[in-house]
Amino acid sequence: MLPGVLIGWLFGLVNWLDPVVSALLLALYGLVFGAIIGALSGMLLHALQGGRWDFASLCSMQPSRYEVVVDEEVSDEAVGLIGGLQTTGGGPTPT
Repeated sequence: MLPGVLIGWLFGLVNWLDPVVSALLLALYGLVFGAIIGALSGMLLHALQGGRWDFASLCSMQPSRYEVVVDEEVSDEAVGLIGGLQTTGGGPTPT
């Protein structure tokens, strides 16, 4: 009787592990299939565009001036630090 129970328990354990293994294999196959389909569609779209990129790199915003706001206690130090930079004269000069 005991060997039959032990063999039945082992078959039950294997039957319990089978859905877990099947789910992992299904996820792996889905990952591989998705990678293949993605690569093929990417190559097809690249070929249809004639090898051109679909975006352009542009510098769209460049500031024309900067405003520096500091406390009066450190204004002399700020003027000294900024003194070597080119100024456009767009704002008031600190005294």
